[in-house]
Amino acid sequence: MAIDSINYYQPATTASASKSTGTTNLTMDDFFTLMVAQMSNQDMYNTVDNTEFMAQMAQFSMVQALADLNSMSQTAYSVNLVGKEATVAYSDDNGELISVTGIVDGVNLFNGDAEVVINGTPYALSSVMKVGAPAQSGTTVDEFLKQIQSSVSDSISSMSSSETE
Repeated sequence: MAIDSINYYQPATTASASKSTGTTNLTMDDFFTLMVAQMSNQDMYNTVDNTEFMAQMAQFSMVQALADLNSMSQTAYSVNLVGKEATVAYSDDNGELISVTGIVDGVNLFNGDAEVVINGTPYALSSVMKVGAPAQSGTTVDEFLKQIQSSVSDSISSMSSSETE
């Protein structure tokens, strides 16, 4: 009986691998699917060393950790822009560059993307061209703090009066 070096080949597809998620990012599940396919289709006379699998897993984990760190730093950066003056630029339908300058009112964080909101309009974080301190309106820091303290006191007073009724 001759032993043939050609093994039965079966494509490594699973129900989860055949689904299209619309992204090109590999997940840890994709890595495990590839590892199982590699192990099940390896030559029994030339097996892969376990340390290679561990090294591959460590490398994949490192890349995934760096991607997560990038996402978190993008989130922290975008949130830090709230209250600052920013200039964003975008191209209109004619291809003309339009720039908008204003105070960042808020940030939209959805599905891994960050958008800054200026004058009620969201813009991609990548369109931010310039960031600076907001222009002074003549109000000193002490006056501003007094305004905040007064508004907080009024809110507390209205809450306590509504509780006694």
